[in-house]
Amino acid sequence: MAENEKDHKKEEVRRRNGPARLSVELPALTKTAFRNTMGGRGFAEAGLITEWASIVGNDVARMSRPAQLSFPRGERKGGVLTIECGGAAALELQHLKPQILDRINSHFGYAALAELRFKQGSILAKAKSRSPARDARPPSATEIAETAAAVEALPEGEIKASLLRLGLAIRRDGRKK
Repeated sequence: MAENEKDHKKEEVRRRNGPARLSVELPALTKTAFRNTMGGRGFAEAGLITEWASIVGNDVARMSRPAQLSFPRGERKGGVLTIECGGAAALELQHLKPQILDRINSHFGYAALAELRFKQGSILAKAKSRSPARDARPPSATEIAETAAAVEALPEGEIKASLLRLGLAIRRDGRKK
């Protein structure tokens, strides 16, 4: 009977009455989201996706993204990471393969990966290029006055200036339509 109570207590969710660090809670929070969005492609380590740029470097991250991570059954070493990249980038990444593999294994803290595979596919979605004509058009005096009036109650500082710029950008995008 006592063992049954111990098992039941282990299953209970630990309750907290105070604030918890986001870094502690993030893996649990993102686990379901990554399972659903990545289609169960073997990303047990969410940090590989979220910290891709810091792991492999900004230059490599701009032209690639992790697509699938697989390990031999029952093991967490000797895995294979499939990286999706553009056509021309695949050749460059192939030359950088030892450095990329070393950086990823350093992130894991052990020889988690034994091989990298490159899959030529769609390049990461690029941000919409802004129209120079749209950016060159300054906001009208009326737009500036209305936006300034909306943030007038805020104290002077960076937040007020940022909100003013945001308001003007929203108005600029609104007049395009």
